[in-house]
Amino acid sequence: MTKLSLQAKQDFLEKEASTRDPIKGIAEFVWNALDADATQVSVVLATNDLGGTVAIQISDNGHGITEERAVHDFQHLGDSHKRRAVRTRTHERAVHGKEGRGRLKFYSIARRAQWRTVAEVNGKRQALTLTIQANDLENADLSEIVETDAPTGTTVDLSPLKETFDSLSSQDSFRQFSTIFAPYILQYPGVEISYNGFTVDPRITINKMHDIPQGKIICPGRTIEDLRLKVIEWSTPTDSRQIFFGGDNGIVLGSQAAYVQAPNFIFSAYAYSAYFRELADANLLELDGINDPDFLHVLEHIRGSLKDYFRDRQADMAKGLIQELKEQGAYPYEGEPGNEVEKRERQVFDLATHAVSSYSREFSKADSSVKRMTLAFLKEAVKHNPDALSTILRAVVNLPKSQQNDFSELLQRTELGNIISSSSLVADRVMTLQTLNSMVFEPKYRQSAKERGQLDALVRDNTWLFGEQFHFTLPEAGLSRVMERVAEERTGKKSPKKDIRKPDGKRGRVDQFLGRVVPGPDQTRREYLLVELKRPSLRG
Repeated sequence: MTKLSLQAKQDFLEKEASTRDPIKGIAEFVWNALDADATQVSVVLATNDLGGTVAIQISDNGHGITEERAVHDFQHLGDSHKRRAVRTRTHERAVHGKEGRGRLKFYSIARRAQWRTVAEVNGKRQALTLTIQANDLENADLSEIVETDAPTGTTVDLSPLKETFDSLSSQDSFRQFSTIFAPYILQYPGVEISYNGFTVDPRITINKMHDIPQGKIICPGRTIEDLRLKVIEWSTPTDSRQIFFGGDNGIVLGSQAAYVQAPNFIFSAYAYSAYFRELADANLLELDGINDPDFLHVLEHIRGSLKDYFRDRQADMAKGLIQELKEQGAYPYEGEPGNEVEKRERQVFDLATHAVSSYSREFSKADSSVKRMTLAFLKEAVKHNPDALSTILRAVVNLPKSQQNDFSELLQRTELGNIISSSSLVADRVMTLQTLNSMVFEPKYRQSAKERGQLDALVRDNTWLFGEQFHFTLPEAGLSRVMERVAEERTGKKSPKKDIRKPDGKRGRVDQFLGRVVPGPDQTRREYLLVELKRPSLRG
């Protein structure tokens, strides 16, 4: 009997090795160094005379790669020696990799990867070189073993690059790289990682850290009870807001865009669970379009927790400013909110006020009277047209584009605009009914109230008094125009103009004409309402 060994081919390996994010590809080599017990890891970008990146070098002072490990790991995909390891050999740190796929991540970045490594075997140090070509991922060239006095460690050279990757030298790339390894540095402060000359030190750039309590998450196919969620707010700007996923040992395994609107906050979120290790082992965690129902459920739960957290943080940040405005007499509200609608209205107002204060130097320097007037206008906008707030803030305060989007999304997500708009509509209608009641029934008004210019204007602007179902209205229309509209509704065609008169030959007018479609099988059926108004003092 002949044994057949399964061998991975180039097309499969290319799929396994591909990554659209070069920072994540570089990070895999750093993780390999950390798994080898390195305490110092550096990423160096070599550039040409024009400043373009032409090569990447990752160096560490870890244990290095022995010949035995090289032969085993570079011949077997998914059977790395780390698969059986939970902690590193010397420092007992949590292990990141388990499948041995990370070394192939150079494929999308460079045409060749070369490992120059020194390891200690039986008290002697041995040096070897491993080389893999991007167009021949199935094979690795292993050099002869040479004894050396050099310290243990590994240097990986990625060159030539498939493109210049100019963005790798940017501050944003460094910040993206830093967010990946920030939790690791915090967990193991004795480790030093540098990127293109800059040391990753989250203790300098962290503004605030918070662990969000999590309970049991019941998913469609499982129950997750070990989810931990940490938020780190950064003090330095970055365009990337990410949710990083890690195993139960706290090591980052992958990430996705957060898609959480949090105006004025720069953050990264870190979610840890044994479930994410399962996804990483299946090589699914880096897929943007992962459609696993359990993962989607957990992701939505995480995003919901983050939205709640930042909503509270926004309120906290606004409190100090609001108190200051109250002391200056510029805050336009008094007392506590009378109901839930007023509470929501003030939430929106406070957030908008915080945006004005943050991005308008003129407002911050203005005296109390100017602030009072500005906030009075802002209050009216919140009360009557909250959906226009983003436009107002853009025009008046020069709110940055990202903040405009955040604020708009915040209004849309919490539906505060809809709530406030609805409450404003209800309040306006209650006021209309009170006014009508006073005009008709209160003696001091009913004797002086007029039909023209008062009662007719009130009814003209509030035809909902007769029902919401009327889909067209004609105020102060003559009989000829009314009959034309009736003919149009019944036939669907514009009818020729006719001179319609009352039986006595006079031209008649109606104070209000309304029409509606009657629900039912007969789609042509219509109902019409003629409204005749008289001043309240007129006796019938």
